[in-house]
Amino acid sequence: MDAETIVREALELLRQEGLAGVTFRKLTTRLEVKAPAIYWRFKDKQELLDAMAEAMLQEQFAGFAPHAAGEPWQPWWSGVLRRLRRAMLAYPDGGRVVAGARPPGAPTLPRISEYGLRALEGGGLPLVEAANVVFTALHYTFGHVIEEQDSTGADTVDLAAFAATYPTIARLLTTGRGNGDAIFDAGIALIINGSR
Repeated sequence: MDAETIVREALELLRQEGLAGVTFRKLTTRLEVKAPAIYWRFKDKQELLDAMAEAMLQEQFAGFAPHAAGEPWQPWWSGVLRRLRRAMLAYPDGGRVVAGARPPGAPTLPRISEYGLRALEGGGLPLVEAANVVFTALHYTFGHVIEEQDSTGADTVDLAAFAATYPTIARLLTTGRGNGDAIFDAGIALIINGSR
């Protein structure tokens, strides 16, 4: 049993059951193998989760290259963060899987940071300021996606009672500004524009 097959099946299990459903026991049943076949490739669940995170990231970052010198870094970095968000949103609990991955098992993660730091420093920011922008934006992206994926029960809220208690929030939501994409983009813009 090769590692790629195990990861593919684990991602399918993630899609169907969420992170809590990804267990070695369920994988052995689905793959019709004994546990040693999986442990031969992955010593523990964290190692499997790292490989899953890398596979998820590669769906958006295959062929990922550094920022082109001479071009503004702001639109490039915003685009990288949108790709990261899309990669995580493609799977239930994807934010938790990617945010919890360790760099050796998910090398795309440190590559994103490295290329981000190079782009911002090449664009004129001192390295420490570049690091502040890069890591604040990454942490914001992880947190935003985790919150998006954990927001359950919204369909059971009494909207009239909510609007009566929180009229300003309700008014904001009717502007269309309250959707996930708009909120995410506004947050990224605040982080990036704060560096100027």
